[in-house]
Amino acid sequence: MDFSDSTIIASSIASAIVAFIVIICWWRIFHKAGKAGILAIIPFFNLFTYFKIATRNYLLWFILAIIPVTTVVASLAGCFGLAKAFGKGVIFGLLLFFLPVIGLPILAFGRARYHGVAGERAR
Repeated sequence: MDFSDSTIIASSIASAIVAFIVIICWWRIFHKAGKAGILAIIPFFNLFTYFKIATRNYLLWFILAIIPVTTVVASLAGCFGLAKAFGKGVIFGLLLFFLPVIGLPILAFGRARYHGVAGERAR
């Protein structure tokens, strides 16, 4: 299968735009949760912070997320935890898992407020 140069360039630009949008969303979500937004761009530490604002056992979920076999389970738990931490339900957790490009901007720029992990208030 041959790809023309314009197809490769267009897909690279589209990927960069999506990545930029996701980083902006994570920045805002971290800020809403009382964490520094800059943490969204630091590899591995952004994942650790994500699990810290989304789940109680954040260290366990972080470790499971970096193990290839258990990544999907950890990601699903993180999505459900993040949805719950922002006062959303299971359906929104599924939206975050399957369509994060839609779910993340809703959390980042919508009226959702961070309630803390399992109902604990944010500091």
